[in-house]
Amino acid sequence: MSSKSSTLKPVARIVALLAPFIVGASLAHAAPPGMPELGLPFGNHFAAMKAKLNLNTTQDTQYVVAMQLTIKANESARKARVAAAATAKAELAKADPDFARLLNLREETQAATAVERKAAIAEWVKFTQILTAEQKGMIKSQLLDRVSRADDMREKFRQRHGG
Repeated sequence: MSSKSSTLKPVARIVALLAPFIVGASLAHAAPPGMPELGLPFGNHFAAMKAKLNLNTTQDTQYVVAMQLTIKANESARKARVAAAATAKAELAKADPDFARLLNLREETQAATAVERKAAIAEWVKFTQILTAEQKGMIKSQLLDRVSRADDMREKFRQRHGG
């Protein structure tokens, strides 16, 4: 075994251990299968239900505000993920990478976009507060259905993979 390959194996193991933290930042806001690529979970649910909700003018105006802030938050998150990936690659290219920096990169990336995410969530909260009882019931039903399907998928996964 050459000294180069013996040196690379520990580095490869460390990179493999850190990969979930580095890649996790880029997947933090990926939409679940079957959901529109809009971002924040409740924003996705409302977008899927918008036509059924039959919004009045005030509700529609608030919906647009919340959706615009969601899109802005998603763009900010995408830019932060790209920057984090570049930072990780640059750090890993060094002879002696700072693994503490790499481990903290995911948290730093999420913190950098927290303001936009919280602003979008606040607008969705305002949106939900002006819905009628019937509209809330429709959304509640859809969310309960999604939770139930997610539970079913997790159970199938546990059965197949022994988790």
